[in-house]
Amino acid sequence: MESILKENLFDQVSTKFPKSVEKKSTSSIAQKLLIPFYDRKRTISLEEIVRLEGSGNYTNFFLKDGTRMLVSRTLKEYEELLDGEAFVRVHKSCIVNLCYVRRFYVKKEGELELNDGQQVKISRRRAQNFMDRIRNFLPATIH
Repeated sequence: MESILKENLFDQVSTKFPKSVEKKSTSSIAQKLLIPFYDRKRTISLEEIVRLEGSGNYTNFFLKDGTRMLVSRTLKEYEELLDGEAFVRVHKSCIVNLCYVRRFYVKKEGELELNDGQQVKISRRRAQNFMDRIRNFLPATIH
């Protein structure tokens, strides 16, 4: 399986993957973030987060139900908070949840397709880290 996976990750067409802030709970099953949103705080399960995009001192959360939330915290703060196994920073301004990666396109510049159809560029600097992380992540998701 692993040799097939390595070959497919570097396939020139595409590779199909299985479907799949202030406090973070310690339970790995139901991890949640408590994030400030407007005049209240909202609890979000990590499983709901598809990707995060940074814009200066703000972070946009894109959730699986299509909700988009703008939070006045930096992407770096959330990068440090989020589970290192499921989330990976693929670009200066983007963190993706590996559970929602549908395909990885190998081109001059790498590109991901997420389950919601969005395409995300991978910077050359972060491409190797992404490859290592997706290889380690996939065997855990395939039963």
